[in-house]
Amino acid sequence: MATGKVMGAFTATGPSERFAPDSRPGAPRRFNLSLWGTFSGSVRVERSFDAGATWLECSRDGAGTPAAYAAPISAVMEEPEAGVLYRLNCTALSSGTVNYRLSQ
Repeated sequence: MATGKVMGAFTATGPSERFAPDSRPGAPRRFNLSLWGTFSGSVRVERSFDAGATWLECSRDGAGTPAAYAAPISAVMEEPEAGVLYRLNCTALSSGTVNYRLSQ
């Protein structure tokens, strides 16, 4: 599990390394999500409330739209709860490479 940043590239399906946003009192609760490259596939954002035993797909909005991306994106996310883990999960990749970064 990494704090600070997780970077890598998907060349096949599977999860990224775990990322733990800084949860110290007074720490920023926002973190960056970036996906880039030329690819045909899908990457979803997942989080765990139980130290990685269970992973749940995040939503983009209050309507529950899944946080799954099939194109490059750069976004700022926010986690209000301490101790939550995040990861990216490449659920489909038919061509190309998906570069990623989760950072704070």
